[in-house]
Amino acid sequence: MLTPRQIKLFNFLKKYKEENNYMPTFREIKKHMNLKSISTVHKMIGYLEFKGYIKRIPAMARALEIIKEYK
Repeated sequence: MLTPRQIKLFNFLKKYKEENNYMPTFREIKKHMNLKSISTVHKMIGYLEFKGYIKRIPAMARALEIIKEYK
């Protein structure tokens, strides 16, 4: 189960990927989510990864992959 903020982030990632064929930067995520810190973006991405919705590829920019759909 995702929180409303996690759902908003997940939907943003999915839509951005569909429109641009690559994932947003953490700064773009920060701006869209109206967050004050990049570390908050890292935490939110970490929760989505922990819950099995996305996968991060270490040491690569924009390296996120959606691996499970939210329903």
